[in-house]
Amino acid sequence: MVRKTMGNVISLKTDKDSFSMSNQGTDCFLELLEKAASGRDMTENQRKLIDFLKARREINQIAPGSASFDIVEMPWNKETLQEDTAYMMRTIREAKSETVLKKLDYRPDIRIVFPWLDRFAGMIWTLDKNYIYGDEERKTVKAGIDSIRAVMRGGDSNAKRRLLFYLDQYTDPYYGNDLTALSGPLKELLKETAASANEKDIIEEALYLLEADF
Repeated sequence: MVRKTMGNVISLKTDKDSFSMSNQGTDCFLELLEKAASGRDMTENQRKLIDFLKARREINQIAPGSASFDIVEMPWNKETLQEDTAYMMRTIREAKSETVLKKLDYRPDIRIVFPWLDRFAGMIWTLDKNYIYGDEERKTVKAGIDSIRAVMRGGDSNAKRRLLFYLDQYTDPYYGNDLTALSGPLKELLKETAASANEKDIIEEALYLLEADF
């Protein structure tokens, strides 16, 4: 029996939107989602979402109690967010089906696991761009290019991704932001990011912003 003091938390920005699972429960929760997605057609980004969940399960098996994550850490794509959210809803529903339950070599306690899946679905359903980039990103941009540069040269890929998504909005002429001081240094930083980043989506987002010619 896994001790209750060891477990994982799935959250959405705030503590009130979180729920905890035992390590054994985490493994069951993630395995159901993995098996629900197995064999189904999915886009490249939907595959990334499922791969993220697979990786959390592997982490939990190697280092129990280390698989906690916030929903915004998942590799969402702002261009396909609605489509990917719908895909995850279908996957979660399938995870609760008898067909998927039979794929396990044990019988989970659905009285415990199903409410977790429902909470997970609820978090994803409320997800929008304001969760992907929000107050933290606004503060970073307001602080200026040095603050932006610190994030983009740092090692947190999720922070880079969220900041780039926010910059996409911030530099849009529709919002009328004064880009006089920011434009030149930011373009140089985006060129640097596109040339040095290892993550394909971060490179693509940096190039997209450069093409926008703000």
